[in-house]
Amino acid sequence: MTAQRYLQYLPDFVAEYVEFQKLGEIEGEVLEEESKAKQEMEQDQWILTATRKGLLRRAAMMGLSVAETEDTEILRERVLSYWNSRRPYTFFMMQEWLDTFCGAGNYQAKLDYGAYRLTIVLELKEKEKKEQILSYWKTLIPANLVFEVLLNTNTHGKVGALTHGQLKESGWTYGEIPFADLSEYVRA
Repeated sequence: MTAQRYLQYLPDFVAEYVEFQKLGEIEGEVLEEESKAKQEMEQDQWILTATRKGLLRRAAMMGLSVAETEDTEILRERVLSYWNSRRPYTFFMMQEWLDTFCGAGNYQAKLDYGAYRLTIVLELKEKEKKEQILSYWKTLIPANLVFEVLLNTNTHGKVGALTHGQLKESGWTYGEIPFADLSEYVRA
């Protein structure tokens, strides 16, 4: 098929020669590579369709540090949230940003006006975003605010009132381990 990309532009009597057919195969591969590179370049123009290479280039332009092991979709989410960010002049604008970055319900934000303290408490499933939030928000918030990002590790407060049967039914997990399988880990 790649040879046809080149041979279709040649006159019929020339396309019959073996040399031109071989040349057509070689040129066809080059044309395929160019077509693929053009398609990637077009995709990389937008964050939602960008390849990993395009996302890494945007992250470098924005000054974001990227780990080699970071998933492409998580990187896309980070780049998109930084790209769409604006200075949070109000607490509610900050909450909108956190909704897009962490997801609604995956954090609690509290502003103590008297103590000049801003506290963001992340759910445990969002713990990998803690350092990113710290580094990003330190550049945005006023210098007179004490800023801290904590993890909500109080799972007992959430599940302490539930019975074992309710925990099994709800599909609650202890990290990666389903509650129903925890009996294997109990010491006798």
